[in-house]
Amino acid sequence: MSLRVEEYYCTRNDCYRQGTRLENVEYLIVHSPSVYPAVIRAVSGSGNWYKRWNKPGVEKLVHGFIDDTGIYNFAPYTLACWQIGTGWGNKHCIGYELCELETKAEFERVWNNAVNHYGTLCKKYALTAERVIGHYEAHEKGFASDHDDPAPYFRRFGKTMADFRRDVRRILEGEEIPTEDGTAIKKTYEPWAHGVVQKLEGSDQLNVRTGPGMDYSLLSAWPKLDAGNEVDVLELYENDWAKINIRSARGYVNSWYLKITEAGTGAESYPVWVGRVAGLGDARLNVRTGPGTSYGLLSAWPKLGEGNLVDVTGESSGFYQVRIAGEHVGWVSKDYLVRA
Repeated sequence: MSLRVEEYYCTRNDCYRQGTRLENVEYLIVHSPSVYPAVIRAVSGSGNWYKRWNKPGVEKLVHGFIDDTGIYNFAPYTLACWQIGTGWGNKHCIGYELCELETKAEFERVWNNAVNHYGTLCKKYALTAERVIGHYEAHEKGFASDHDDPAPYFRRFGKTMADFRRDVRRILEGEEIPTEDGTAIKKTYEPWAHGVVQKLEGSDQLNVRTGPGMDYSLLSAWPKLDAGNEVDVLELYENDWAKINIRSARGYVNSWYLKITEAGTGAESYPVWVGRVAGLGDARLNVRTGPGTSYGLLSAWPKLGEGNLVDVTGESSGFYQVRIAGEHVGWVSKDYLVRA
């Protein structure tokens, strides 16, 4: 199964700026950053790896990071990354860091993403599973610095590099490696689908989690969504959760609460126009989570004032659906909105 690879190139990193080219691919290296119990994801969270490495003075770089949310490339495959401490190794290997997460469910998702992606890379570069090795194994072969990763991380969940190669081999033989918590991908949206949060009652909000299931923690960057909020939908899973994008933050929600419209099937059918709040005087216009006074106020932006501008994206039952500040979606009475 080929997974979506997202590009977050570390263009300010010294290795990236040096621009030494990879000569050819002899091995695929598996790393882990060895920072546990700190939990740091690839591109989500305030202190993510992309922010840590995309700056001058960081004397290391890998081709990407893999966590429970996906695969993120920090450099193109043509670049010789400073990843294993020797000139030959850096010029002949592609390597990824596997983020060290807390729970078994999170680890299983990282594992699933990694073995599927390494299997894809083996096919791309005509390599066997035996050419997939850990950093410590590259050291044993004489072309890497003396590190023990990813062995301690794998050991914490009863796994070894031999298990990893076994699963990569299964990928090469045409199998899929689903996670144990039922989160195999059911559908990948290319391009991303359009999603609208729905089916919430009153002032209820939809939890956005760090993984596809109730056992995952809330996403720190964007923990809740209101009815009517719009998101990009990247993937749908067998357990009926969805991976979403909210202003470059990646999270997961129960797909039962999403109205999903694939690109080209009417997601943009309403002729969007700019509206201006008028006729209120000193009063304030309620922004609700749905088209009616029985819906609660939109927590992110509950009121609008005279003269405020919004994008009008839909209408129903005497209410306009509006997008405020380019991101918050709610509903207001038609009586107080005119074309700007």
